[in-house]
Amino acid sequence: QNEPKWGPKHAGTHDFDSNGGHRRLAEMAAATAAPSRPVVPVPVQWPSAFEPDMLTCGPQASVAAFTASGLGALIPSVAESKVASEFTLEGLIELGMARSATWSNTSMMIVTASGKIASCPSLRTGLDKITCTPLAVPALPGFLLDESAVASVSELDDGRLRAVVGTGGFVSLYELREGANDETPTWHEAGFVLVPSNDKATTVTATRNRLLVTTEDGTAYLWTLRRDGVPASTKPARTEAPLAGGRRSWQSACLLASGKVLRLASHWQRSKGGVESMKSEILI
Repeated sequence: QNEPKWGPKHAGTHDFDSNGGHRRLAEMAAATAAPSRPVVPVPVQWPSAFEPDMLTCGPQASVAAFTASGLGALIPSVAESKVASEFTLEGLIELGMARSATWSNTSMMIVTASGKIASCPSLRTGLDKITCTPLAVPALPGFLLDESAVASVSELDDGRLRAVVGTGGFVSLYELREGANDETPTWHEAGFVLVPSNDKATTVTATRNRLLVTTEDGTAYLWTLRRDGVPASTKPARTEAPLAGGRRSWQSACLLASGKVLRLASHWQRSKGGVESMKSEILI
């Protein structure tokens, strides 16, 4: 048989380390890494045994945290009072667990596990029960097709509804438009963004002119929105990763009126008796 004759084995002389391979990889990672910003816990006195799942920023510097079952805690101002007052959202049982909350001047919108949306009155101190009512609008597009999808709905100043749905690293913005001849209103996609490095979106929320997306490591990406709800650029206008001591699970985030990102996180804490328990905190 005429087998091919191979030449002498070539001894490679290229060394990955000595030629700066790891250095170049480190430089590439540094170039794509989000700038870090120190964050500190806000001293909050939570209700007993309260372990929130989500966060929403309201008018001025007010903040509310929620569990998926509808238990909530209101902080009138993160700049002043740090004692959270407890309340309960009612009317969500038929719609499923709460997945997100967005607080505007006049109302609060809750996205539920069924994809349905509930409207609740705006929060204020002294209310211990808040009755929410389901909106007669279609379920959010694509939200039920992916169990890991995240979404939020907000009410604009003119009463229109804007929705944000994130699946993986793809985030779409929708506006609810009335149908012709009294037809059912439908969600229309106004635009979309891609999360840098294709990171998975864990929180998505939009104000009148900003879109906030956070990922599992707490990194926040902010896009500027035009008046029509379309992102002004495909690239985020601002990116920041939280710099905080210790290991935390970053759960949720919202945008204060000042433009600062407020984050909800949790970590294990050991008591003087050696017992470990989960501690929830908000960081700014």
